[in-house]
Amino acid sequence: MAFFNYATMQMAAKIVYYGPGLCGKTTNLQYIYNKTSAKSRGEMVSLETESDRTLFFDLLPLEVGVIAGFKTRFQLYTVPGQVFYGETRRMVLKGVDGMVFVADSQRPMREANVESLKDLEKNLQDMGIGLSTMPLVLQYNKRDLPNLLTREELDADLNWHGWPTVESSAVNGMGVFDTLKAISRLTLGSLKHKLSRPEPTHMPVVAPPAPAPPVPEPPPVPKAEAPAPLPPVPQPPVPAPPAPEVEFDTRQTRGSDQELATTAPKVKTVSVTARRVATELDRIRESLLGPLLAPSQPKVKDLAPALDGIRQAAEQARKADTDIPVEVPAELLQNLEGIHLSLQVMSGQKRHVVPGGVLAEAGQLQRVGDAWVLRVRLVPKKA
Repeated sequence: MAFFNYATMQMAAKIVYYGPGLCGKTTNLQYIYNKTSAKSRGEMVSLETESDRTLFFDLLPLEVGVIAGFKTRFQLYTVPGQVFYGETRRMVLKGVDGMVFVADSQRPMREANVESLKDLEKNLQDMGIGLSTMPLVLQYNKRDLPNLLTREELDADLNWHGWPTVESSAVNGMGVFDTLKAISRLTLGSLKHKLSRPEPTHMPVVAPPAPAPPVPEPPPVPKAEAPAPLPPVPQPPVPAPPAPEVEFDTRQTRGSDQELATTAPKVKTVSVTARRVATELDRIRESLLGPLLAPSQPKVKDLAPALDGIRQAAEQARKADTDIPVEVPAELLQNLEGIHLSLQVMSGQKRHVVPGGVLAEAGQLQRVGDAWVLRVRLVPKKA
């Protein structure tokens, strides 16, 4: 399921590119990354274990509206295609919202395509997800090469559920964004449907009423022959809601599309053990959504200068109820319950100690600029 950041009101939908080894998954992501504007995408990350790697980055569409109050962005992933990397593929599929299955159109890859799609179906079943319910687009890649399977043959082998299909040549950029837009529309439609479903209501359990005493049946009455039923009136089909249009901020480049597809972008590499792939993926997914409201506190000024301000305002505080700001050092905020302020005020040359001090509470803290301020009220002593 998508990740939510309630601090920034952003939602990240996870789209995974799946397929056999060397089918063009990484080439798809490289072309998308190099072709999109830097302001609309995050950095590309390579999560590397001892034996394989997973590439991903996040991408912000231009305008798709908001879903349940959240601005949507996409996070694109590739997984290793070789069969012996099955554990990594299963961990990357965790929380997936949409799939692109990249099939290699070359005739010698026919069995590998079928094997990879069956592997995808099994991995989803292990997570309790049916392949037929997953938003999925089939990309028939490498259509620029000789000795290819026909589209009809690829449909017969792979298109088990009538999924949308796109012919592509990722190395030339053909069909790459068509595929991305198609899966983005399907994924957004699926998320809107899931988030708009009403929550189930829990009805109280009521004991069934006691059975009524049996009533004797009246004697049978001869039935008149019923008229023949009228033929059903055909109803016009209900049109499906239109899929949202999705566009991305692409840029003009001097290089050719083939150069964009084959040029590896700058990648941030994160080394991790195979056991911790799922944990590291979750951590980085959340970090891509922007800073959260963390419990860490900002640095503030020392408390001593603020006490000088208290002394200067003491006379005014004696005449009327006054809130006086006290800038609290960051290290004191780690243990807010233990903060006691013993205030000393001066009237002329005479020093007065406030008996009992002041106990700070969380509700008295306010954020002012980059500082935390404790509001203290000095109440004049009644005669």
